Amino acid sequence: MARSMMLQEILALVSSVPASASREQYKSAILDENVLGKPTFSSREKSYRHLMQLYGLDPKLTLFRVFRELSEKDMASVPLMALMCTYCRDPQLRQSFELIERLRVGETLTRKQMEEHIEAGFPNRFSPAMKKSLAQNLNTTWTAAGHLKGKAKKTRSLPEPTVPASTYAMFAGFLLGLRGEILVRSVFGALVGGSAETIVSHLSAASGRSWLRFRHAGGVFEIDFAPMLLPAEQGVLLGAH
Repeated sequence: MARSMMLQEILALVSSVPASASREQYKSAILDENVLGKPTFSSREKSYRHLMQLYGLDPKLTLFRVFRELSEKDMASVPLMALMCTYCRDPQLRQSFELIERLRVGETLTRKQMEEHIEAGFPNRFSPAMKKSLAQNLNTTWTAAGHLKGKAKKTRSLPEPTVPASTYAMFAGFLLGLRGEILVRSVFGALVGGSAETIVSHLSAASGRSWLRFRHAGGVFEIDFAPMLLPAEQGVLLGAH
C-alpha cells in the first residue's frame, strides 16, 4: 500500500548483496552501507521496512531464497521474478491482477478504473486518498513488470517471459500445491506472460540446466522442484503429498 514493488531498489540490492546473505546482512547493506543510495537514514529505514514487507529479505524464506538464486543466474529476469514474489505476499497486488488480466493488449487502464476495482475487492476499507495512492503504486508495479506500458496513459501489454522467470513462476505455484497441467495453465503462467507452450518449453530448458526435473509425455506433465528445495523444505513440502 505504501510503495510499488520497488523494482529499482530490489535491483540495487541484489546487485550489491550476495545471494547467500543473511537477513542481518541485507539490513546492514541498506542501513549502514546505503547500497540503495537514499539521502537520509530515515529514508533508508523506510525502504528497508517496505522491502521486508514485499520480499522478506531472508534466505530462510523459501520463496525469497530461490528468487535470489535465480536472480544470480539472470538479472534481466528480476522484474518478473520480483513481481512474482510480491504477488505471493501482497493481497492488493493479487486482487489487482484480476483487472489487469481482463484487459486486451493495447486497451487503456485509468487510475480510476483501478481505484474502483480496489473498492470492489476491499469495500469501505480504504479512504479516497489511500485508494488513489494504492492505484498509482499498483499501476507502477504492473508497468515495471511489463503488463502495462506508458507513463501518463497506461495501456495493456504483455511481458516477455524468460526461462528463470517462468521457472520461478511455476515454483511459486508448486509451493502452493499446484501440480501438473493445472500448474502450467495456472495464473502463475499468466503473470509472466507465457502461454502453456512457452512455459513447457522453459521448464524443459530449466530441466536441462538441472534446476528441476520435468517430463511431458502423452499430455501428462511431471514437474519436480526437489532440486531447488533444501532437505528440510523437501520434508515439509513433499512429505505432505
